[in-house]
Amino acid sequence: MSQNNATPLYAVAGAADLAVAALRELPAHAPVLAQRAEILGGQVRDRLAELPADLQKLRAELPADLQKLRAELPADLQKLRAELPTDVQKLRTDLPTLVQDVPAKVRKYAAELAGDLSETYAELAARGEEAVGRFRREHAGTVDTVAETVAETVADAAEKAADAADRVADEIADAPKSARTRGTAAS
Repeated sequence: MSQNNATPLYAVAGAADLAVAALRELPAHAPVLAQRAEILGGQVRDRLAELPADLQKLRAELPADLQKLRAELPADLQKLRAELPTDVQKLRTDLPTLVQDVPAKVRKYAAELAGDLSETYAELAARGEEAVGRFRREHAGTVDTVAETVAETVADAAEKAADAADRVADEIADAPKSARTRGTAAS
């Protein structure tokens, strides 16, 4: 497909065609969705039924868990204090490289995203061009009939406007000269 001024319109038509296709498939998926909702509802009810027992268990275990954390906290803090200088030094060493890599990674991801978007845009435009062609084929008679009706209506309106203009011109030509000059003088 060649890029032309109609491509954005074809892309919009393609997106609309894709949405319509998805909506047409929705009734076929309704039973599956209903079944999943029923299963999920059962799981939620089961979990809600288990909550009081779980809360009771947590209440019973909480004092022992807190005591264990209190006992382990000094050793964990000591370990963190010992590891912190090494971690900070590693960060100082690695940070410049990480920062330098950011622009290249951003460009790479942006290029990938632009490529994906361009590909999707082209696919939607192609789908839209096919949908417009299909619509034109399926509704060619309707479009022709509407075009003919519009052309006839415009021709009738033009003819009526021409007749009205002729009548006005005739009335101006038939009017006495004194009435014409009074009308001009009053303006």
